[in-house]
Amino acid sequence: MASSRKSKPNNFDGIEATVGAALRPLLFPRARLVLGLSGGLDSMVLLHVLHRLAGPLNFRLSCVHVNHKISPNAGRWSAFCARICTRRNIALTQKEVDVTPYRAEGVEAAARRARYQVYARLEEADFIVLAQHQDDQAETLLLQLLRGAGVKGGAAMPLMREQGRANKRKGDSAPAILRPMLAISRKQIEGYARANKLKWVEDESNADTRYDRNFLRHRVLPVIGQAFPGYGATLARAAGHLAEASLLLDQLAEADAKRATRGNKLAVAQLQLLGMARSKNLMRWLLQQQGATAPEADRLQEGLRQLFEAGDDASVHVLLGESELRRYAGCAYLLPALPDPPAQLRRQWDGSRTWLLPELGGALRFTRRLGSGLACARVRERGLSVMLRQGGEKLRLQAKGSTRSLKNLLQEARLPPWERERLPLLYCGETLVAVPGLGVASGWEAGPEEPGWLISWRPQA
Repeated sequence: MASSRKSKPNNFDGIEATVGAALRPLLFPRARLVLGLSGGLDSMVLLHVLHRLAGPLNFRLSCVHVNHKISPNAGRWSAFCARICTRRNIALTQKEVDVTPYRAEGVEAAARRARYQVYARLEEADFIVLAQHQDDQAETLLLQLLRGAGVKGGAAMPLMREQGRANKRKGDSAPAILRPMLAISRKQIEGYARANKLKWVEDESNADTRYDRNFLRHRVLPVIGQAFPGYGATLARAAGHLAEASLLLDQLAEADAKRATRGNKLAVAQLQLLGMARSKNLMRWLLQQQGATAPEADRLQEGLRQLFEAGDDASVHVLLGESELRRYAGCAYLLPALPDPPAQLRRQWDGSRTWLLPELGGALRFTRRLGSGLACARVRERGLSVMLRQGGEKLRLQAKGSTRSLKNLLQEARLPPWERERLPLLYCGETLVAVPGLGVASGWEAGPEEPGWLISWRPQA
């Protein structure tokens, strides 16, 4: 455990003023701030500062500590955070995470992903406050540039970032991320800690130069600092310029989306009018709105090339990381990457009003309605099951109408091919009785005074 050494008193009110100035315009009365507390120097300083500012700025402060179970000292760090919060009478939430599912991304990225998933699900929080500072910002900008990032990546870390949906009950938004120390240097933070005799823990991995960030911090930036002593502030300023440019690109994408989007799809003709550069910007923005990661530049370029050059009746299917780009009937679709549908499927309905079908990536919704839908009595007699198209299915939707092939009915309904492959067909015994989106087979409808089931299919968003 590291500790402060005796030093002459210094006036470090500037740090508290800087943090307060960053927070004041963003907070509302009695806002719930949750500090991401690692126990390290930076987060301990921010804890001290926030504790002092909670009264003047009228916010409620608590902490969350995430144990990644990577270091052999992780348990000791958790205990240290608990002791500090107990002494200050600050509520602390402790979470253990498993980084194994993300190991392929590298240890640092895996830990970050697991940690941010915890932040997104904290229900008793309006804001998550993190202790990244000016030197972290400079390192992040250099790392992003060395990885070939664009304008958005070069913008590095913003003061505030929305996290989107948190998968919480009622679909509430996740707490926003706040970084109020981005204008403060590591040297200032160290001075503040010693002046206030703070204690903190040292993560032994911070000295391991096999990690990219540590390599920059210990081997590269000291050399840069010899020639450019103020590089931290300069690089942070450059990140700010890129952040402004990124905001303008987002505003342009939002305006382009109004021209090119039709519901959940994009008009290819409108994308062609926008051109390649603006179309790529629009695609990245739309994926960001969906909470998906940005695709590799060459994949996005290839996807748009195929989209622009394909004929009207040609299918396009290009994987973009976690998402995929498809084309149908002159429109483009950005979708979550879909697994192949099962070759054979037969499931019996259990009577639930929301029937989850994870094999197909969605759910059937049953709504009871008098005189409409699939007759409840017929379902009780014969049972109800789901199957997928095998080919050759036929359906008559009206008593005086003709029996037609399901293939033609789905084509006329303009249902994209990948949705047809996953569309659940409803059977009573061996008889096709209903197809969501098309209707109920003639003879199986509820009579005027009979209860019926209205059945809708909701694919995964």
